[in-house]
Amino acid sequence: MLESLVPTAEALLSGWLRPEITDFSRNEISERAYTILPADDLQLRRIGIEVLAGDPLVLVTDPDRPLGRIRLASPGHNNVIVFDNLDWRGSCTASLRLLGADSLIVMNDIADGYVQLHDVLLRSDNQVLFWGAGATAVGMSIEMDGDERSCIIGDDALISNDVWIRNYDMHAIHDLASGAQINRPACDTVLERHVWLGQDALLLNCESIGMGSIIGARSLVKGVIPPHCVAVGTPARVQRHGASWGRSGNGMTQDERRSIGLDGPASM
Repeated sequence: MLESLVPTAEALLSGWLRPEITDFSRNEISERAYTILPADDLQLRRIGIEVLAGDPLVLVTDPDRPLGRIRLASPGHNNVIVFDNLDWRGSCTASLRLLGADSLIVMNDIADGYVQLHDVLLRSDNQVLFWGAGATAVGMSIEMDGDERSCIIGDDALISNDVWIRNYDMHAIHDLASGAQINRPACDTVLERHVWLGQDALLLNCESIGMGSIIGARSLVKGVIPPHCVAVGTPARVQRHGASWGRSGNGMTQDERRSIGLDGPASM
């Protein structure tokens, strides 16, 4: 279905559906039974979505299950927002703004978790925001620039207060002698599965954070952070390899270890 609605964005999303990021597969896109709710459908308000501008299409897997409180502005045309809320038991508070056209947001099942997105701003055309199953956020903002750029949040991510993801520098920086632009263009930003971002972390032109890794509070992250490590500082640097985290204070579960490519419990 998404192929016919936003073909370029759907193709971009399909390329990100890799095991190190999510259990979600392209087959699930076509196999899911969606209900399409146009912007003027009163059922949107009943499940917690307020459309402030534009005429986006909202697709849900359960048209009667409340999502939380979501404010949606889509002045750009032909944007699609998907919620897999068939078993949704948590709550989402979000401000979603899509300025460009033909973009796609996919919010997978958050189970009984909580997602607070202070501000999501997709500025360009054919952009993708993917939210992995079970990923949670206490409070974060995302700003993406550049046609065909993606922000991918892997399954079971844990995002703390006041985290920012921004894939570009907002303004061009030029060498005065040559006139050449010296800062890098907008990039894709990918969190692989089971990543923990500490409070006030800033991901600025960050390409990827590997599965199971931890980013310390108030860190500035650029470039690539490998899997299974702890990175802290400004700019963030790896301080420890061979480390990850568990949602329980009692340590990692076997499922969490398996999700990041480790077999069985840790040896004692």
